[in-house]
This record gives sequence, structure tokens and C-alpha cells, in this order.
Amino acid sequence: MKKFALLITIIFTSVLTINAQNIEEPEFEFEPFVVNLQDSILGAPLPCENAYIKAKAGASVYLVGIGKVKSYYYVNGVRSSLVLSNDQSIVINLGGQSPLQTISINKFEVLQSKRRFQNGEVGTFTGASSNNDEAAKEFRYKKYGKNSVLIPLSSLEEGEYCLSITNSMTNSKSAKVYTFSIKKKE
Repeated sequence: MKKFALLITIIFTSVLTINAQNIEEPEFEFEPFVVNLQDSILGAPLPCENAYIKAKAGASVYLVGIGKVKSYYYVNGVRSSLVLSNDQSIVINLGGQSPLQTISINKFEVLQSKRRFQNGEVGTFTGASSNNDEAAKEFRYKKYGKNSVLIPLSSLEEGEYCLSITNSMTNSKSAKVYTFSIKKKE
């Protein structure tokens, strides 16, 4: 009886180990995918779009030299081609790097023909500010496989979003962002 219990334990442990090794991770670093958590299979990749930067100044800057200048990243189009519900998740291979230092999720402000999010501001008296608390959303994550992280979208409200790789946004004129829309399940 003891041998039978030991055999069952070994088989059960082997099955768990085999299943844990079958977690499918994205092949390339910094390419996010939707993931099906029931069977750990990667779904659609998030669309990669070009974002370009523009600065806007208040009229007072031009008239009297006092005021603020805000810079925004713009993406053409009012909607992402990928619509997700907030009960889905994204997986991204970060090569073992910290998600909080590598990626950010920003909520777009939707305009007539494009989307934008503010990435910085300079004021005459307040100085420069490069972080935008309104656009950047806090997100939870957990390790997924060897080098990836899983980002549940449950904390995001309906709207247009982008996932940006922070170290690729150093070019002052343009950047690549991964866009998606959130629609609540009905």
C-alpha cells in the first residue's frame, strides 16, 4: 500500500511539473500578447502603432512669456483594432527586467481623429515635470513562466489604452506603442 501511495505521489508530481513547463511565453522580448489563462495559450498580439510627440503652449506663453507648455504623444485613429474585456490579461516577455521600470499603461484622451496622452509639462515657475499621473495607470502583475509577466486588466475602466516600453520612448520625435480598447463584458 505504501508503494502504491508513493507511486501515485510521483505520478502526480510529474504531471504538475510537465504542466508547469507548458506555459507558453512570447518568443521575443517586449512584444505583448493577450493570453488565455485556461490553457496558457497566447492569443492575439497587441497592435503596434506609431506615436508622435507634439508640444502645446498656452496663449499666455506667447503673449507675456509666462505659462505652461505641455507635451503629448499622439496616435492616429480614435480606436484600437484590438478590443478586450477587463477580465482578460496581457503577457509580455521582459527578459527578467522589472515591469515597473520597463513598461507603463497609459489611458488615451480621444480627440476627433486621434488619441493622445500627456507625457510632460514645463511651467515658467514650476519647472519641468515628466510624469503624468492622469494618463499613467497603476497595474498589477505577476511572474508568468521564466521571463514574462502577466498583467490582468481588471483594474482598468472602459476606454482606449496603450502599453509603452519606457526605454523605447527616448526618441524625442516618435515611439512605438501597443494599443488596445477595454469594453466591459455585458
